[in-house]
Amino acid sequence: MDGRGSVSGEELFEGTVDGPAVRESTEGLTGLWTEILGADADADAGFIANGGDSLKAVLLADRIFTLTGQELDFLEILDTPDLATLARAVRGSRD
Repeated sequence: MDGRGSVSGEELFEGTVDGPAVRESTEGLTGLWTEILGADADADAGFIANGGDSLKAVLLADRIFTLTGQELDFLEILDTPDLATLARAVRGSRD
């Protein structure tokens, strides 16, 4: 993560599918949520509960795509119950 809170695609998705990768990608997504939402995201709450809406979900999906080249539907972001689940969804889109 750089001084502005941005992460590279590699930083967002390092590690294995289990524990460490989920934690690292969750940390990367937290940085992106902070960038989009303007406040720290609660890792145990969903995107909407953290102040997200459809426009912000589209912005987050675009930011994930810009950093990683991976597409994620904004509706998936809206329906995600927590950051770890979103991290798994993003990682799953790479396979």
